Amino acid sequence: MSMGHHSGRAFRYVVFAVVTLSVLGCAVAMFAGDDGLSAPTQSRSDTILSDTTGIASPSVATRPAVGEVAGRPNAATDNTMPERDPVVESLLASLSLRQRIGQRFIVPVPGQRITYGAGHAINEVSPAGFIIYPWNFSTAEDVRRLTSSLQLLAGLVTPGISLLLCTDQEGGRVDTFRFDEFVRFPAAAEIGRLDNPDVIRSAAYITGTQLLSLGINMNLAPVLDVFESADNSIIGDRSYGGDPWLVARYVEPYLEGARSAGIIATAKHFPGHGVTTVDSHHALPVVATTREQLAERDLIPFATAIEAGVEVIMTGHILFENIDPFYPATLSSVFLNGILRGELGYDGVIITDGLEMRAIRDNYTLDETLTRLFKLDVDLILLFSDYNVIELVQRVERLVASGAISTDDIDRGVRRVLRLKAGHGLAEASR
Repeated sequence: MSMGHHSGRAFRYVVFAVVTLSVLGCAVAMFAGDDGLSAPTQSRSDTILSDTTGIASPSVATRPAVGEVAGRPNAATDNTMPERDPVVESLLASLSLRQRIGQRFIVPVPGQRITYGAGHAINEVSPAGFIIYPWNFSTAEDVRRLTSSLQLLAGLVTPGISLLLCTDQEGGRVDTFRFDEFVRFPAAAEIGRLDNPDVIRSAAYITGTQLLSLGINMNLAPVLDVFESADNSIIGDRSYGGDPWLVARYVEPYLEGARSAGIIATAKHFPGHGVTTVDSHHALPVVATTREQLAERDLIPFATAIEAGVEVIMTGHILFENIDPFYPATLSSVFLNGILRGELGYDGVIITDGLEMRAIRDNYTLDETLTRLFKLDVDLILLFSDYNVIELVQRVERLVASGAISTDDIDRGVRRVLRLKAGHGLAEASR
């Protein structure tokens, strides 16, 4: 279904929705316990800059080892380790090694029903969840039938552990679900121009409740990228704007709205995709952003999201040649251990952008990619087309057997995934 087919009716819904958004926003704020109207203070940018400018890029022409950041050891520190929760530990103990590896993947569904592909994946490796795309359905009822069937089968294979079922429902041109009966919203840039956090909060709430009605419990939104130019950025109108403080101002209201709806929000694409003019689906974007520029612009919305309790952050496949000339952010210990987990203090779930994107697969071997993802605590690996999750899990098993990846590397991420699921009623220890 094309966007144009539904645009007239959808935006009539939006006109009606905007008239009532202030009322809905107040109601959501009552549940959230915060009006979300105060803008982040400028001192946060100063903190980011002073905390991180000491990181220097490696000067040698060889790729650093996984455990190194800028030429110095940077093993995961205590404050990045998930706290040991009895429920999580019980669930972890119930899983085989193969299932624990599987819990580190989000995978696509081939077709519109549980076919051999999806069902076989659940039976064999128990992936953490599935991503739903427009080709997986024709009607809203198709989606409900599919998500219900997936959860039913997962419940039989891993009792007490449900699936993360996610999609891209950003608004505007990136909307998986465009049903006539849905309220649909314009792109983030259009909503951002209204300069009204109540609108952001209410749009996230309405979007979240509609997703939950379909059996979707996780949205790969909001986009927190700050674009340099709306005309030539790949992100474009998917971003709230070019002012990092404006984008940051909308983070907390969005998260409050999603949280009130019961949906898991995903901030993307860390550390910022807004300056790129190359699509990482097709090639590796290389940008000349400096460490100071990153701190003064791109990191501000993500730091605000972390302070506001965001539960999932998606990485971008972007090479910042002046910060880490060897690896894109998704595979970079500088960005993952040094900045995100270390200096920003993030202990939530990290998910990759699509692993099949050519930014990764054309420049790094699959074994190197998987090893770095597991060693660097990237908790969820998103697949969307080409890779077979069963074959990838078997490959990780071989890397474990060779000593390249340890069982502790696997379990750290599984603990975060199970903790996320438990917080949303998707994981419960058997009685």
